[in-house]
Amino acid sequence: MLLSKVRKRYPIHQSPLYKVVGIGQLERVIGVDLVHLDRLLSRENYRVWLNDSGREIQQPIRWLGQVHKRIGSLLSRIEVPDYVFSQKGRSYADNARHHIGNVPLGKTDVSKFYPSTTRYMVWRMFIRDFQCAEDVAHILADVCCYEQKHLPTGSPLSGRIAHFAASPMFEEINDLAAKSASRMTVYVDDVTLSGPAVTKRLIGEVRRIVRRHGLRTKQSKTMTYSAKASKMVTGAIVVGDALKLPNARHKRIWETRAALRRATPSERKALLSSLRGRVQEARQVLK
Repeated sequence: MLLSKVRKRYPIHQSPLYKVVGIGQLERVIGVDLVHLDRLLSRENYRVWLNDSGREIQQPIRWLGQVHKRIGSLLSRIEVPDYVFSQKGRSYADNARHHIGNVPLGKTDVSKFYPSTTRYMVWRMFIRDFQCAEDVAHILADVCCYEQKHLPTGSPLSGRIAHFAASPMFEEINDLAAKSASRMTVYVDDVTLSGPAVTKRLIGEVRRIVRRHGLRTKQSKTMTYSAKASKMVTGAIVVGDALKLPNARHKRIWETRAALRRATPSERKALLSSLRGRVQEARQVLK
């Protein structure tokens, strides 16, 4: 049975996924009779397509989709460090707001975070962090990974597993930030540091840490800003002690309102829904 509500968070050792050492125990936790594991892992249980950016989306469907939702729900209840802003109750705007002020800021981005999180990394995580038996970790890694290779790009469990798999890396970056008296936040694959000591050299060290852990960063999304510059952070603009909406988002709201004025009755419903979504998103930034 799938649980629809996310309950109060707890430490990892209280998770039902912690110290799963027997096949019967695993079957009870994820709700799967492992006699049917081959059918569960069938390629037919994924819908694969290219999004507007040309990125391949691998979405688990049918029975596998339900299992991924179950595992994702269990993972979402586990406590994560305070520097993680990609969690329930927080938003990309909250992440940006954490860095307001006239101080230098630097950011980078883990390249292809989900596809770069390999089956081996997932297997290792279930042993290292969840202390599962090796055979149990193998099954969980197979279930969680697309074609038993890497995390899927369209699964509800990928964000949290990618974080746990990379947690030693994020902890090392956080230690580096603490030593330089800087603030550090993580929003999925975006890493941001702010403070008087943030320089290109410091962000370069962050990138070296990422490489040491077997991942890469994007040169195009690695930037540093001077103290008084306007800074783009996870889709919002930090200007001194305020957060502002990027001009492109103002433009999209204006264009949607203009389209509404010209719309036929059959077009209005979709446009109104789009406008409400854009305005609500803007309120998260401008509150």
